[in-house]
Amino acid sequence: MEMKRFICAKCNNIIEVPYGVPKPDFCPYCNAPSIYIHRIDSGGRGLGRGRGRRCGMRFINNNHPTE
Repeated sequence: MEMKRFICAKCNNIIEVPYGVPKPDFCPYCNAPSIYIHRIDSGGRGLGRGRGRRCGMRFINNNHPTE
């Protein structure tokens, strides 16, 4: 099973959770809140930031009426 990897900035421990499970609310090692937990892997699923179906200039330009 593929896992997402996070690191806690407070204790520097690696946290792994399966895909489909959200980022932990607290570090399981030091109990730090989620603002200290950051993703460290590439995030192999999804299209990535800004790559959705309606993003990009092509979509914007095609929806304006031409004269």
